[in-house]
Amino acid sequence: MAKRDLYKISGHWDHYLDGMFVLGDPHDETKECFALRPMTCPFQYQVYLNRARSYRELPMRLGETSTLFRNEDSGEMHGLIRVRQFTISEGHYILRPDQLEAEFKGCLELAKYFLETVGLLEDCTFRFSQWDPANPKNKYEGTAEQWNEAQAVMAKILDHLGVKYTVGIDEAAFYGPKLDIQYKNVFGKEDTLVTIQIDMLLAERFGMEYVDADGTKKRPYIIHRTSLGCYERTLAYLIEKYAGALPLWLSPEQVRIMTITNRADDAANELAAKLRRKGLRVETDLRNEKIGFKIREAQMQKIPYMLVLGDKEVEQNVVAVRSRKEGDLGTMSADDILAKLVEEVETKAR
Repeated sequence: MAKRDLYKISGHWDHYLDGMFVLGDPHDETKECFALRPMTCPFQYQVYLNRARSYRELPMRLGETSTLFRNEDSGEMHGLIRVRQFTISEGHYILRPDQLEAEFKGCLELAKYFLETVGLLEDCTFRFSQWDPANPKNKYEGTAEQWNEAQAVMAKILDHLGVKYTVGIDEAAFYGPKLDIQYKNVFGKEDTLVTIQIDMLLAERFGMEYVDADGTKKRPYIIHRTSLGCYERTLAYLIEKYAGALPLWLSPEQVRIMTITNRADDAANELAAKLRRKGLRVETDLRNEKIGFKIREAQMQKIPYMLVLGDKEVEQNVVAVRSRKEGDLGTMSADDILAKLVEEVETKAR
């Protein structure tokens, strides 16, 4: 958390106070007042501001996995998709104007890489979120000239990168335009998953400068970016997309080893230890239950792989393999199933 002074500099106090958790009276200037942080940018800027900066130090890429707090209305709350406390990997790139397009491209490629890896990119759309020149409710900082410049620069970058987007008027942040990567949940409601924002205003508010090659002091540009978005929201979308049947590399429990009789317990524990040494998340089911019951239970819990050991398997030094998707795969040696699982994890197969 921080004192209100920091949020007044950034503009959040004027534009985002209703969305913040405040400790103290926000209107009593005679007493200290704090607020839990709703975003990381004012805090990360302090790293840049701790000493004078040269153009040679730019771009400065600051990244943080942080917990944020937003006082959402109760009617807006929706499972993991919209919560009041969430975790996000957020970055702020402080840079020279000539570095803007290359750094923006890198941020976009990073976001697309993450979303493609987890399987969400194919369902995403892109929105170029702009200000409303009428500026209803005095929502935006800066002048019309500053906004027109920022949006023109961003439009040029998006067009040059070949990004197909729709335009969202009055969807910008109060300090600059942004590219929103949008996703629809199972109910058809569209939410923002990832944002990449160009900011030409907050550097001035915070007094951020760098000494250029000619010895003059100049204001940097700032890119605000996320990569995988809010972890809770992204996890909710993954659960929806895969109906809980997550790919092997994402599954909390990747393999369940089950025994037909307790005579195979030692072999099951040895196999589990072998798989765990390779980083696999493995559980054993050694209960005195029928094997059909154990398999059905694991299938209902959407465990990707079930490995069955009985007297015959122990004697032949093999394991019966069952896939959640493909059913019975027959028997394999421990080394063979281990190689198959490791490859599937390493390639992040879906």
